Amino acid sequence: MSVYKDKAQGTWYTSFRYVDWTGKKRQKMKRGFKTKREALNYENEFKNSVAVEPDMQMAKFVDIYFSDKKNELKANSIRNKQHMINKHIIPYFTLKTQ
Repeated sequence: MSVYKDKAQGTWYTSFRYVDWTGKKRQKMKRGFKTKREALNYENEFKNSVAVEPDMQMAKFVDIYFSDKKNELKANSIRNKQHMINKHIIPYFTLKTQ
């Protein structure tokens, strides 16, 4: 468990290590959570999003891609990309795996 109470601020923070996609070990810290549960949830979600899985499903990869791009793209662009990927790309990969 890598969640701690910041006594000065009265909030929780998380500090943990992970291995990025290049294989390098990195450290991540995020502060300002109101509850311990929020900090733990953030840590688990972050570790799941950067986990390197050689057998990752294409749909999971697309979900991670859109969660990364949601602040960079307009809503209409995201909707168009999701439509094209769901209609053309994901069916191709699901046919290959069956």
